[in-house]
Amino acid sequence: MQRLVIRKALELLSRSERPVLEDLILPPELEHLDAKHQALGRSCGPSGCDLETILAAADSGQPISVGPRPYDRDFAAICQELLRLTGSHRRYCDLYGGRTQVGFSGVTPETVIDAANVVHRFVSGEKIVPRERGAAEPISEKQFVRLSVDDLKAFCLEARLAEDESALENAAKANDWLWLDSRVGSLLAAARDRLIEVTDRTEDPNWILARGIVPRGYGESGYGMTHVVEEE
Repeated sequence: MQRLVIRKALELLSRSERPVLEDLILPPELEHLDAKHQALGRSCGPSGCDLETILAAADSGQPISVGPRPYDRDFAAICQELLRLTGSHRRYCDLYGGRTQVGFSGVTPETVIDAANVVHRFVSGEKIVPRERGAAEPISEKQFVRLSVDDLKAFCLEARLAEDESALENAAKANDWLWLDSRVGSLLAAARDRLIEVTDRTEDPNWILARGIVPRGYGESGYGMTHVVEEE
């Protein structure tokens, strides 16, 4: 779909008249890839989250979508989940010539539990020392946490693609699993909330490090700190 959009945009460069504005019309065999068919969260339904559905849900008082379950700080369970995905991620790498997006924080698919440990400790309020990554410029604790979050997301979603190839055509299926079913999803949502909690709004007014960790459509709108279970 992205290749098609880029190709069609480049074709407009050959036009002699200016300005050029043209709607992209998908051929019938690609109609299922249109954004209107991509659901964000199970409760949005197979046809997506259109405005009428959202307004109807708001009028009924029912939640539009559910979000990640609260993080229960059970790191051993997080490790077990990642270990279970190891074989699937290895198959993913075999399928795609060894390519992976895991590695921004300095971990490998084989050591991704180290990234989970960084995020867990950050959520628990512990001091984090960024790992040496061979970069010219040192990075901050919060930047290191965000890179660790990105590595965990990549590892889990790539492993899921190896388990369910249909997720390639419907990203909502993989996202539903990560954010609604997995323990790693609850850890990542808790990290998003913790980043907001400890970030100086004057330094990062738009929550750049936290923004985009949890996709829209999962959980309450905005950036509420709602995903950590406080210890009694």
